[in-house]
Amino acid sequence: MTKMNQKTKDKILAAAELVFHEQGFKGARTTLIAKKAGVSRTMLHYYYSTKEDLFQEVLQLSFGFFLQHAQSLFTGKGNLKTLIDQLIDLLYEVLTAKPGLASFMVNILNDTPELITGLPMIQEEKLPARLDELLDRAKREGQISTELSGEDLLINIYGLCVIPYLTAPLIKFKENRSDQEMQVFLQKRKGMIKAFVWNGIQT
Repeated sequence: MTKMNQKTKDKILAAAELVFHEQGFKGARTTLIAKKAGVSRTMLHYYYSTKEDLFQEVLQLSFGFFLQHAQSLFTGKGNLKTLIDQLIDLLYEVLTAKPGLASFMVNILNDTPELITGLPMIQEEKLPARLDELLDRAKREGQISTELSGEDLLINIYGLCVIPYLTAPLIKFKENRSDQEMQVFLQKRKGMIKAFVWNGIQT
């Protein structure tokens, strides 16, 4: 019997993430995933008996990194502004490493939202509530005067960071940018987003 190999499994997952991000669940084919991973289809099915099993693990991989690291930011003693900057840095890191994630997420939420909402990590995620605590503290200390909730703040951060990546092909075409120029443009926006979010909530 073939023994499970972590390197082979990692290659399959990396290939599957690329294919699912590009083509969604319905459009993805296990034959293409196997080819990109450099394994046979038989070997792929040895590790993942169904496409559904593989897709579920890709979902965990796609969202897990950000949520795990985002929640770990709250264990520090940083103030609200520091946390906002760190959340934006983290989100940019994920979107840069996984450029297909933004459109993948939108497509899944439009087509089969239960695939995401059913994930334990999504159900257990408490980022808005933890942001509420920091916003309340910052307000008591006179740093901000806004009535913005943690949920609103998180949606603002997500929107400002994700939309440029979601519309990147159009922006690139309209401005006739190269791939490298597009990356410079996106990274330059990161500092602007940090300033925009903080200026929008402080006193």
